[in-house]
Amino acid sequence: MKYIAEIDNQPLEIEVREDGRVVVAGREIHADIRQGSRPEHFSLILDGRSYQIWMEPVNGTLRVHLAGFDFEVRVEDERAHRLRQLAAPEASAHGAGEIRAPMPGLVVKVLAEAGQEVKKGQGVVIVEAMKMENEIRSPVAGTVKEIRVKQRQAVEKGEVLIVVG
Repeated sequence: MKYIAEIDNQPLEIEVREDGRVVVAGREIHADIRQGSRPEHFSLILDGRSYQIWMEPVNGTLRVHLAGFDFEVRVEDERAHRLRQLAAPEASAHGAGEIRAPMPGLVVKVLAEAGQEVKKGQGVVIVEAMKMENEIRSPVAGTVKEIRVKQRQAVEKGEVLIVVG
């Protein structure tokens, strides 16, 4: 399973494979983590080096204390990370109402029509990516000026799907 860890707002891709191997940013590492005597204490072994860490939840993230340093960490599986990106207006809006594909995928359904009034946050297109259907929402309220995609069309990341003005 793939995860996206944001450590002090810097993204890092982590894959935990079915055979237990761990790949971090494309490099396989040997990792083992065990809970300590208290729920927030852990023993971490990375590539043969041992670390003692403690973690505490803070506002939806984890504060991780490791080797004398504190890090703010958010870990999400790949699906949750993409959904959070889709929910952020700036992730799909690059212009004054250009709604762009946040990832490559296949248009499953166009939910809006040219001339239709849409509200900010209203779903306008459903794109399938990695076997998941993702509703793309309008970052602005306005009238649909142009629809540049159709059902069953493959789209690339950044491609304009709909223009709202």
